[in-house]
Amino acid sequence: MARVLILGGGTAGLVAGRYLKAEADRLGIDLDVTMVTASERHYMPPLFMEVALGSASADETWAPIKNAEKVYGFKVEVDRVTEIDLANRQVKTEGGKTYDYDYLFLGLGVKYVWDKYKGMSEYGYHNYTLEGALELHKALSEFKGGKIVIYTPEGPHRCGIYPYEMSLNLRMYFEHRGIENVEITVVHPDKRPGIGLGPDLVRFFEREMEKANVKFIHNEGHVEITPDKVVTKNAEVDYDLLIKIPPIAIPDVMSFMASEKDPRWAKVIGPDFRYPDYDEVYIVSEASMPPLGLLTAGVPLHNASIVAATSILHRIHGGYPVAEYAPTMCVGHGYNTGFSGNCEYEWAGSKYKRECYLLVKSPLVRLMKDSFYRGWLDSLRL
Repeated sequence: MARVLILGGGTAGLVAGRYLKAEADRLGIDLDVTMVTASERHYMPPLFMEVALGSASADETWAPIKNAEKVYGFKVEVDRVTEIDLANRQVKTEGGKTYDYDYLFLGLGVKYVWDKYKGMSEYGYHNYTLEGALELHKALSEFKGGKIVIYTPEGPHRCGIYPYEMSLNLRMYFEHRGIENVEITVVHPDKRPGIGLGPDLVRFFEREMEKANVKFIHNEGHVEITPDKVVTKNAEVDYDLLIKIPPIAIPDVMSFMASEKDPRWAKVIGPDFRYPDYDEVYIVSEASMPPLGLLTAGVPLHNASIVAATSILHRIHGGYPVAEYAPTMCVGHGYNTGFSGNCEYEWAGSKYKRECYLLVKSPLVRLMKDSFYRGWLDSLRL
């Protein structure tokens, strides 16, 4: 029996676990699939923005990860990983357990490095955790007018379109509350909003932000955040309420796997997301996407998980087709509308090349996006 150990119960781990188990059962492969995750909850982080804006409750953002045992058939252990021993193919946990494996799938996500930039730990709100979303919701509900700054110190960050989506949703939020005296400014290291998604999506966000009267300032380098001001190398922007986007990096338990070129990310080789020093180890998380030219968001991670899972099945079963990295649909909110974009990928030897374009713009896209998130979680609710 081959043993696949999955670390992490987020999007990547869940997709890999259910795919591996389903295909192994279909093909009659004797495969043990075990997930180890620190949290009892499988979260849908995009819904944290909805919590902050009051359109979703806290309980709507998660489902019990243990239910994956009944729904998808693989084993789930709730425990925190404390040591990864690649040489001996073992993983140790806070609960004192040791797990052996033949193949290791690392889907541990990233850590937030709030103290990397002066003032980021002390000031501002965010919705990158459920707790943060609840705090931001309280701050927004008490906000009666003034200047809001959405600040990103560096990229790439989790969900590249978030600052622009949030700015447009905020305009709607305050209009529905009848509050007109709100100035919204996005300060971001990209030169234009959504530039990583190509000219169609840049044009979409620039038009929507213009309609919503959202200002955009290119951040040429962080200096500091004070109680009432964001200071960059090229601008000083006053705020009454600050929304901040966290810098991200490889989790501490994986720090020994960091790239020499950029220690924020993992060493990884494509096209199937393997760790170069140990061929049986796969890394699929936001920490492994940037080195391969990929976006740090849920749908790209979904596609990466399928590629890695099929690579594992190929090596176990022999001849199983390894999936190509599929075109990635990006769905987002606009000002009283929504958009669907598509990114096509091609492996270029060391990285993926991408070409993105707009598919459709419609208010219905907002409903599609929110329905997808809730449906995903509903599949884990018994």
